[in-house]
Amino acid sequence: MVAPDGGRVLLVDHRRLDRWLPPGGHVEPEDAEIRDAARREVIEETSAVLEPDLPAERPPQLISLDVHGTPARGPEGTPEPYHLHHDPVFLFRATAERLSVSEESHAVVWCAPMEFDRYHVAGNVRRAWARARVRELFS
Repeated sequence: MVAPDGGRVLLVDHRRLDRWLPPGGHVEPEDAEIRDAARREVIEETSAVLEPDLPAERPPQLISLDVHGTPARGPEGTPEPYHLHHDPVFLFRATAERLSVSEESHAVVWCAPMEFDRYHVAGNVRRAWARARVRELFS
């Protein structure tokens, strides 16, 4: 998810994980495709206004697929064991700067690459950002 100017990435200060991450979440039954879930989650978590979906022959691009371990956790009676979590990252662009904080986050920001260290942006997010920039430059 990039800012309207193309020079910043969207991050949320995730309430449960207590770290800065790109918006995201799980696929829901109403999501026809994974990219629909990604779009829905960005909007739900940040109220970002996104460019409309591109025509079917050129949908939002998958720029990264991160696989990482997720620790065991869960509410009483329904624990979730350690498992591998798969995060597909799609390239969306916002059409406006305006953002809002959802109940899932402490804050949301547009983060420039020079601020990645300040927000402790993980390596997988930095690599996705680099891929997004290359795609933006050559598309």
